[in-house]
Amino acid sequence: QPAHFGTIHHGMPSEIPVAEDPVSMKPFISESNRFQHPVWFGQMPGVENSYLVVEHETGHIWRLYKSAEAEEKTLFAQFGTYQKGTRGLIGLVLHPGFAKNRKFYFAKHTVTAGKFSTVISEGIASNDLKTISDAPPRLVYKWNEVANVHYGGGLAFGPDGFLYIGTGDSGPQEDPHGNAQNMKLPLGKILRIDVDHFSAEHSYSIPRDNPFRKNPKVLPEIWASGLREPWRFSFDSKTGNLWVGDVGQDRYEEVDIVRPGENYGWNVYEGFERFSNQYRREGSVYVAPVFAYPRKFGVSVTGGFVYRGKRKSPFYGSYIFGDYQSRRLWSLTAKNRSLTSIRQIGVSPEPIVSFGYDRSGEIYVVGYDGMIFHLGLAHRRLEK
Repeated sequence: QPAHFGTIHHGMPSEIPVAEDPVSMKPFISESNRFQHPVWFGQMPGVENSYLVVEHETGHIWRLYKSAEAEEKTLFAQFGTYQKGTRGLIGLVLHPGFAKNRKFYFAKHTVTAGKFSTVISEGIASNDLKTISDAPPRLVYKWNEVANVHYGGGLAFGPDGFLYIGTGDSGPQEDPHGNAQNMKLPLGKILRIDVDHFSAEHSYSIPRDNPFRKNPKVLPEIWASGLREPWRFSFDSKTGNLWVGDVGQDRYEEVDIVRPGENYGWNVYEGFERFSNQYRREGSVYVAPVFAYPRKFGVSVTGGFVYRGKRKSPFYGSYIFGDYQSRRLWSLTAKNRSLTSIRQIGVSPEPIVSFGYDRSGEIYVVGYDGMIFHLGLAHRRLEK
């Protein structure tokens, strides 16, 4: 990419300041307990000092017990073994009532007879929450894909108790079929479903206030559209805002605050720039990202979390996210979905594939080479 690019925008600064004193990234586990290409990490409610870690290609979900005195890694579940880098487990989320109902949901990218698809299933943990139960996983939602790229995999429960699902445009590159703008397809969208109540047609139901529920021309599961690859997203536990890291195409990566019914532009826009008019619809409104960055800073954004740990931390209320390949780690603040500050606060020792958090609001980096890192955000002085 040339040093001079077409659009200079408030939400896309040409330079990002680098913190003089990077945040610490302390290994959370011992070297002997490294994971094999992990893609998800999170704390288990109802079990003291226990976490789950998802491995992409092995199909393993591990239970990690971690206290000041002990560390133990045991197998929680296994869902097949997959070819390197192309398919496998890509996401997980625990039900808000997991401590009582023991339910969790996982995303798996598969290929059958040359056809690609992503499947969301519901599993149930054993009574002691240490392994999966004997009950077979229940299929919740499945979508078919055009190619073996951009299959999403982000899962999160919103403050409303509904399950949000991130889907990629499914490729090929540049979304030549316009999947992200096709409102009859689940591709390139954020979907929203109710997994606690079934309809006559599905093992879930459509929430009554889904924005397109009453529009017969739109898939009722769609909550927002125009995304390319929303690999990781999260809700701010204080404001309820949905922050999405959307992986870009040729020139830009972007961060969005996503709201119901809105269209985030792909492939009409990439970041703040026009990409193609092929699927541009007259009268459509395309919502700009909060922040976008060009190739000089990275090539694959990994969405993170708004820090809600220690209130006295200068990072309290900041969105912490990174880039998979450049391994840069950033802190971002915004007001009314407009960028107010962006700063590089560190560089990860490993590719940043995902983020996790614990009950105290502390944030962790998932390194794709196998290490989980705890970010030292709690006790910092604000740089002038």
